[in-house]
Amino acid sequence: MVLRFSFRPTPAEHARVLTLMLRRKRGYWIFLALVAVAVVALVVVAGLQGRSAAAIFATVLPYLLMFGLIFAGLPFLQRWQLARFYRQTPSLQQEQTHEFSDEGFRMSNPLANTLVRWEAFSEVLETKEHFLLFPSRSMAYFLPKRAIASHEDAQQLRSFLRSRLGQSAKLRLLAA
Repeated sequence: MVLRFSFRPTPAEHARVLTLMLRRKRGYWIFLALVAVAVVALVVVAGLQGRSAAAIFATVLPYLLMFGLIFAGLPFLQRWQLARFYRQTPSLQQEQTHEFSDEGFRMSNPLANTLVRWEAFSEVLETKEHFLLFPSRSMAYFLPKRAIASHEDAQQLRSFLRSRLGQSAKLRLLAA
């Protein structure tokens, strides 16, 4: 059995996948927790020193603004970098074909052809927008659901992935 899907990737789509992958990492949440603890520590220390609420607010506000701007600006920076990367990478400007077969997962376009055997994958994740195939915790191949023509094709892909990866990999289908 061979399932074949074709699509043209977009930088915005790629950015959403990267954001999802970032949010799955423990280090991301540890960083956010450390920032929150630092802000709370500033407030507590200033409060213990007998400062007024206005003085505490004036002390904490620049840090909140700085972290807020960085946190809010990173997605825009990421999309800008990805758009530039897509413009400079000829293989990403081509229509991509993802093929699922007994042999493995094949990604191809007019400029490249790659086969990844099923044993290489440690996890498959389905979200509302994508199927993500993880050969490692920090890398994933993605298939946008917009490339799948019908609900039946999506069901067939889910069944195929379960049959190929059910025992050897963690298969989480979040959005059926």
